[in-house]
Amino acid sequence: MDVVKERVLLVDDEPQVLVALEDLLGEDFEVFKTESPEQALEMVRRENGIAVVISDQRMPKMTGDELLTRLGSSSDARRILVTAFADLSAVIRAVNNGKIFAYVTKPWNPDDLRIKVKKAAEHYRLAQELARERRLLTSILNSLNEGIVVADREGKCLLFNPQAEKILGKGASHVDPETWASHYGVFAGSRSGLLPANDNPLVRAMAGEEAPEVEVFVRNDKVSGATVAITGTPLGGANNDITGGVAVLRDVTQQRQLEVQLSQSQKMDAIGRLAGGVAHDFNNLLVVIQSYSELIREDLPVDDPKRNDLDEVLAASRRAAALTKQLLAFSRSEAVQPTVVQLNDVVAGIEKMLRRIIGEDVELFTALSPGLGSIRADAGQLDQVILNLSVNARDAMPKGGLLTIETQNVVLERDYADVHSNMTPGNFVMLAVTDTGVGMDSETERRIFEPFFTTKEVGKGTGLGLATVYGIVQQSGAQIRVHSEIGRGTAFKIYFPRLDSTVSEATPSRESVAAPQLGGTVLVVEDDTAVRQIAVRILRARGYTVLEARRPSEARTVCDEHGAGVDLLLTDVIMPECTGPQLARELTQRFPKMRVLYMSGYPGGAAARAGALEAGAPYLEKPFSPIALADKIRAVLKQ
Repeated sequence: MDVVKERVLLVDDEPQVLVALEDLLGEDFEVFKTESPEQALEMVRRENGIAVVISDQRMPKMTGDELLTRLGSSSDARRILVTAFADLSAVIRAVNNGKIFAYVTKPWNPDDLRIKVKKAAEHYRLAQELARERRLLTSILNSLNEGIVVADREGKCLLFNPQAEKILGKGASHVDPETWASHYGVFAGSRSGLLPANDNPLVRAMAGEEAPEVEVFVRNDKVSGATVAITGTPLGGANNDITGGVAVLRDVTQQRQLEVQLSQSQKMDAIGRLAGGVAHDFNNLLVVIQSYSELIREDLPVDDPKRNDLDEVLAASRRAAALTKQLLAFSRSEAVQPTVVQLNDVVAGIEKMLRRIIGEDVELFTALSPGLGSIRADAGQLDQVILNLSVNARDAMPKGGLLTIETQNVVLERDYADVHSNMTPGNFVMLAVTDTGVGMDSETERRIFEPFFTTKEVGKGTGLGLATVYGIVQQSGAQIRVHSEIGRGTAFKIYFPRLDSTVSEATPSRESVAAPQLGGTVLVVEDDTAVRQIAVRILRARGYTVLEARRPSEARTVCDEHGAGVDLLLTDVIMPECTGPQLARELTQRFPKMRVLYMSGYPGGAAARAGALEAGAPYLEKPFSPIALADKIRAVLKQ
C-alpha cells in the first residue's frame, strides 16, 4: 500500500536553493516549489493539504516573514523561515506574531532541517486530525435531538449546543444557581413556581452530584410552553476531580401529549364498551316492554281509552331507544345507517335533551326553515354532530349567552365556491350552530378539527368533539365552514347535499300484529328468556311453527331432530358457548336451505366485530317491534 506523503511548498528566489531543498526533502515529502512569493500565495489557495511552507527571508518583492504573515488563516500549513544570522530580527518579529513554526539559519544543517520539516509535518497532521475530531464532535452535538449544556464549577458555560438553545429559547449564559431558572423560564414540573436551585440537575452536577431526571416546564418569550426532561452528570477532570457539570435536556412535550391522548383514547374505548354492554341489556328490556305493549294494544277495542295509555308507553319506549342511540353515538359504537332524513325532525327530536345539557344560563333558539329539503345521513350521527357543537358552544359561554341552531335550503354558486376553498357549488341543506361566546383566534381556528387538540384545561376536554364532527361531516359527503371572532362568538355551518324531492325512504307498513304471513318453521335461539318468549309468541301469532333454544348447544339438539324442516334460524349475535354467526355457519353447512336472521341488543358495529358478522347479512337491531320482526322474517324468507 502506497504511503501518502505530506505536501511541502518551497519558496526561494534562487533556483539552485530550490533544487537543493527538493533533493533533500523529495524522498520523504511531495514537494512543490516556486521562486515567486505571489505565486506561493496562489498555490496555497489552489493546492489542498499543503502541510509545510518553507520560505527564504530575503526575496526581491516580498520578505519571507511578510509572506508567512499574509498566508494568515487561509492555510493551516506549518511555516518554516530560512534566514541568515543578519535577519534574526525578522525571525523575532515572525515569532512574536505567531506566524512561524520554526526557523533555519543559513547555511543549514541537512539533518537538522529534515528533522524540523518532519516535526512540522507531524504537527500539521495531528492538528488536522484534532480539527476533524472537533468537527465530528460538533456535528454530533449539533445533530442530537437532546440539548447539551456544559459549565465549569464557577458557572462559565463551556458548551451549549443548538438544540439546547431551541429547547430553552435562549442562547448560552453564565450558570448562576440563583438566577438560571428565571433567566430561561424553567418552572417545576407542577408549574407552581420556578425550579429551585437545589432541584436543578445542572447545578447539582456542577457541585459533583449525580442528578436523576427531573421534568420541568419551560415558558418564556420564545417558548410558549414545553415539558423538558433534564438529567445532570458531573464533569470529570484529568485527575478524576470534578471540574463542572453536564446537563442533558430532552423535549418530551409531544411524548407526554401522546401519553395523555392514549389515556383519553383508552378511557373512550372503556366508555364505549360500557355503553355497548348497557345498550345490550337495556335494548333487551325495551324489546319486552315494546312488544307486549303492542300485543296488548292490538287486543283492545279501537275506542278503549287504555289504548291511549299504551300509546304513551310505546312512545316512552321509542324515546328510550333513541336515548340509547345517542349515548352510543358518543362512543361511536353505533352502526352507521344512512337514511333519507329531515334535518328539522332531527333538531326537534334532540332539542329537549340539548336544553338539559347546555344549562339554564344559555338560551337556546331554533330557527327551522319550513319546506326544508331532505338529506341522506345517519340520524344517530346527526344527533352527535348537534350535541358536540352545542356542548362546544356552551363551554365557549362560561357566563351564559345565546345558542342558535338554524336550518335552511341554500344554493352555493360557482363564484362563492371559487372564493372559499374546499367548497363545491350546488344545492344544499345548511345546518348552522352559532354562539355568542369568547370566539377563537386564527391559529386556534386552523387547528380545531385536529384529533385531541383542545384549548380547555387538563381534565375539561378530550379534544375529540370537533374531530368527530369533522369525520361525520366528511363521511356524510357534507362540507363544513367555521367563522369566529374574538369576543363575538363562533358560527359552524354544515352543508349537506340536498336530495331530489322525488327521493324517499320506504316506510314500513303498520299492519296488524296478527296479519297472516308466509308460514314456515323458525328456530329462535336467544339466551334472554323474556326476549325469546316474546319473539316466539309474535311469530306463533303470525302462523309460524316456532322451535326455541336457550343456547347454541340446545339449538344443535333441536336441529338433530328437526333441522331439515327449519326454514329460518333467528339467532342472537352475542351468546354463551359461541356467537350467533358461528352457530349459523355450523347449522347451514348441515342444512344448506336454512336461512339466517341475526338480532342483537349490542350496537351494530360491536355486534359485527364480536361475531364476525358478514357484510350485508340480514340483521335486526333491538329493540324491535312485533311488526318489524315479522316484516324482517318475511323479507328473509322471500329472498
